[in-house]
Amino acid sequence: MGSKLAVLAWTVVGLAGAAYADKAGDLMKKGIDQYKAGKYPEAAATLQQVYDLDHKPETLFALAQAQRLAGDCPSAAANYHKVLDQISDMNTAKLVEQSLALCEPPKPESKPEPAAPPPAPAPPQIITKTVVQETSKTDVVAASLFGVGMLSLGAAGGLYLAASSNADAADKAATLDAHNSLSDKAKSEDVGMMVAAGVGVVAIGYAVFRWTHGSEAKTEVAAVPTNGGGALWVSGRF
Repeated sequence: MGSKLAVLAWTVVGLAGAAYADKAGDLMKKGIDQYKAGKYPEAAATLQQVYDLDHKPETLFALAQAQRLAGDCPSAAANYHKVLDQISDMNTAKLVEQSLALCEPPKPESKPEPAAPPPAPAPPQIITKTVVQETSKTDVVAASLFGVGMLSLGAAGGLYLAASSNADAADKAATLDAHNSLSDKAKSEDVGMMVAAGVGVVAIGYAVFRWTHGSEAKTEVAAVPTNGGGALWVSGRF
C-alpha cells in the first residue's frame, strides 16, 4: 500500500511540473510577442511572471531589456546585475555590461594630468628659399591611388552605417542569443570599417604626396645658419 501511494505522489508531482513548464512557455511566448510589438511595459510584466516560474538567466535578460525600453532603468539595472552574477562566460558578460551601460553609465576614472613635455629644440632657420624651376607632370599611379582611396572611404562609410544599425538592433534584442549575434556582427563591421578607412587615407595621402612632389625638374637653394657661421644647401631634380 505504501509503495502505491509513493508512485501516485510522484505521478502527481510529474503532472504538476509539466503544467508548470507549459505555463512558463506560454507566458514567454506572450511576452516576446508583446516585446516585438513595442509594448514594453506589458512585456516586462509578462516576463516577470515567467521569471517567477522559471529562474533562468535568459529570461531575466529579456525582462531587463523590456524594463529598460519601458523606461524603468532602476529595475533593469538591478536585473542586469543579477544576470552577471549567474553567468560565467566572459564574452556574454561583456554584452550584458553593454546593455547595463545604457541604464547605468560607468563612472569616469580620474586620470593624473600628464607631465608637460620638455620644450623642443628650435629648428634651424631658413633665411632664403628660392625655387628655380618646377614643371608638374601627370601621374597615373597617383590618380589610380586617389580613386582606390575614395572607394575605400566610401566602403568605410557603408560599414559604419551597417555597424551602427546592428549595434542599435543588439540593444533592442529580445533574447540573449540575438543580442550576441548582432553585437558580434557590429564588431566585425567596425573592424572592416577601420581597415577600409585606413587604406583610403593612406592611398589618398600618398597620391597627394606624389602630385605635390612629382615635378620633373626642381631646384631649391637655402642658406642656413650654423654654429660656425652659415651653410649653403642646394637640392633638386634635373
